[in-house]
Amino acid sequence: MPLSGIGITPGSGAIYNELNALTRRAFIPRVTTQIYYSTPTMMMMLGNAQKVAGGVNQITAPVQGASMVQGAWTSYSGTFNKPQVIPGVSNAQFSVPFFVVPVPLVLGEALIQSTEAVVKILDVRMNDIYAVTSQQMGSAIFTNNSANSLMPQGLVEAYDNGTNVNTYGGISRTAAGNAFWQGQYYSAGGANILNRATLAQYLVQVTDNAGGEKPDMVVMSPSDFATLNSTFVGIEQINVDPNKSYGFDGKIRSSFMNVEISGVPFFLDHWCPKGTMYMLNSKYISMYLSEDAPFAFSGFYSAIPLMQIAQIGVMIVGYNIVCTKPSSGAVITNFTGGAF
Repeated sequence: MPLSGIGITPGSGAIYNELNALTRRAFIPRVTTQIYYSTPTMMMMLGNAQKVAGGVNQITAPVQGASMVQGAWTSYSGTFNKPQVIPGVSNAQFSVPFFVVPVPLVLGEALIQSTEAVVKILDVRMNDIYAVTSQQMGSAIFTNNSANSLMPQGLVEAYDNGTNVNTYGGISRTAAGNAFWQGQYYSAGGANILNRATLAQYLVQVTDNAGGEKPDMVVMSPSDFATLNSTFVGIEQINVDPNKSYGFDGKIRSSFMNVEISGVPFFLDHWCPKGTMYMLNSKYISMYLSEDAPFAFSGFYSAIPLMQIAQIGVMIVGYNIVCTKPSSGAVITNFTGGAF
């Protein structure tokens, strides 16, 4: 119903009702979405996704957790001990969860919108498939899904040390001899660590505990990133070039969309919880995307067998996020200082 009593539109009454009955409304021919967020971590992983096919435990990663040979210092004679057969490899096994989005197309809306639609409802629904799916995938990366076997793994499971996720890929992190399967889990104890010096120390510690391989990215919440960014802004310098002239069209660049510490980029993600950050090494963590359901759409099929004149289509995607070396990254949690 058009709004009455605004601008030149008369208030409610006979004149307004007459105008309403005889006058079209002017529409913007597009729907502006209000409710979704960007998902940079998910998009980064999707851009480097690996294909996976069927089978039981569709993703199986052989991992070595113990030395399989032994060495010793020898003497002038060159003697050595008898070699032993030492088992050291086990399988980390993961399944591919599937996310589905059904799309309805009922008789009434199809007929009513056949010629007089401002925006096709079906077009909005089809666009919403992408939005709803990306929100689910983007948020699931930062939640503990270990209790729900229907959901994919994420960063919480990948880099935990057994505190919250005891078993990862079917291997217990707390069983004797399985310390190799523990991620790096650090609690800041409520301190504000959002400064370059402290984070540089964490990066060195994580790199050393990962065997000398440093993380290649760090993701944190927008609130925490804003505070970290402010530590860079506070020491910015504006240099004036004496060989240039400056006028009203001149501008000064300030602040940073992304920052680097010790050569490692830090970026923000809405879905990362405030007070928690993740240090990743993309060499060891990947998204595995089902080659049978890579955002596949079924097409529309009749719902007449269900006693309804309508059609139904379904989008399906199968994927999981798997880390084959949990010690390669870290989760740092329980810190304060976020800007908002």
